[in-house]
Amino acid sequence: VQAAPRVAQHSTPPATPCRNRRLCFATSTECGRLRQGRGVRVAYGLGIAKGLLVTFKHIFRPPITVSYPEEERDVPLRARTNLLWFEERCTGCSTCAQACPDGCILVETSPRADGTLNIDRYEIDFRICMYCGLCTEACPYQAIQAGGRYDDAVYVFEDMYRDRDALSREASEYLDRNDGVYPNGQQQEENPLRTALPTARGRFPVAGEEGPFGPQHLPGKLDRD
Repeated sequence: VQAAPRVAQHSTPPATPCRNRRLCFATSTECGRLRQGRGVRVAYGLGIAKGLLVTFKHIFRPPITVSYPEEERDVPLRARTNLLWFEERCTGCSTCAQACPDGCILVETSPRADGTLNIDRYEIDFRICMYCGLCTEACPYQAIQAGGRYDDAVYVFEDMYRDRDALSREASEYLDRNDGVYPNGQQQEENPLRTALPTARGRFPVAGEEGPFGPQHLPGKLDRD
């Protein structure tokens, strides 16, 4: 049996780092190959020059950031922020509470002598609200609108459950800051619209033991009775 011919093995010298190590991370062998390639030129520091060019372009442009929270940008009209309840526009029909899939809106009313409804309780539990906006679409008088705080951070978790007084205070502060303009762009009316046709469901609490939907055991919901 003849032995296989031995093939000469040529050992390649180890690649040495490039002399210009600050601007190029290629080895000397790779630099030589790049120089021998067709249409390929080695330009040291070209990437740094391009980056500085982009930086200098933005120096003379107005800044696109703001110093939050000292400065705040205007929230878009359809942004899903915290809900604002405007008591002067509410008729107590409980349509918003019936449209809420999470049951985080509690409305209790009582009839008046003139046939309208008196709003005894109006509370929103923002801890279980998913900001779907169905309540704002269902309200016939736009008494509840999205346009409140979007950075609702509290130290106590129960503070996100807001009763009628807290909701009215937040709505009044919003109107004062925006010169009486609602989140939907309408101007505040001197004589707010009220209905004279109370609904049957509006006379009873929507949530709770006596509500038309029966008792609701929601996660984290407070019992303020």
